[in-house]
Formats: sequence, structure tokens, C-alpha cells
Amino acid sequence: MTTIDLTPFLNLRRHLKIAHHIPGRIRLRVGASVFKDLGKVDTQIFDRILGAIDGIRDVRVNAAAGSVVIAYTPTVIQSSWWETLLKADDCKATALLQRLLDTELAPAVSAVNNAKT
Repeated sequence: MTTIDLTPFLNLRRHLKIAHHIPGRIRLRVGASVFKDLGKVDTQIFDRILGAIDGIRDVRVNAAAGSVVIAYTPTVIQSSWWETLLKADDCKATALLQRLLDTELAPAVSAVNNAKT
């Protein structure tokens, strides 16, 4: 079992709303304060993490519009996961994310750990 502090995820998801979703493509509305904080994120690590998540095909961030569009493979990333991760109570979202970190997202966890070394 991977142990990662999920507090940043829980804090971030408060700023995200699903604007439009069809299997394979989701558009998220993002609060302006998130984009300010993203300026502090190492984009190489961010790109490495996204590249390691099997099923994520493309991510486009439009800071001016306050949106993020994620193209994904619905046979790999279940559409229902988005609802749980972004809308469910903290307990359900954390449980799903922890399970995913131990299974489907394990390569992304390794990418983060390798970036730190």
C-alpha cells in the first residue's frame, strides 16, 4: 500500500467542478486561485506524472477560461471515477484515490518518486 498525503488532493478538489463530461473527455471549471498556485508547480514533474497515468491521452489547461480539458480512455479510466473523486464526500474520494494509487496509478507514483531522487 502506497502512503501519500492526500490532503493536497482534498484541498484541490474544492476548486474543481465538472462543467461537461462525456466518456473519454471531461472539462473541469477551475477556481482562479488554483492557477496562481499552479505557478509554483514544477511542470516537468507534472508532465511526468500525467505521462505515467495509463489512459490519459491529453490535458489542456486554459487559464484565461478557467478550465482544464482531459481526454482519457474510458476503458482504462472509468467515467464514474471522476464523479467520485470530485463530488463524493472526502471519505469516499480518499478511499477511491488510495485504491487507484495502489493499482492503476502506481506508475505515476513511481514517476513522482523517481523525480524526487
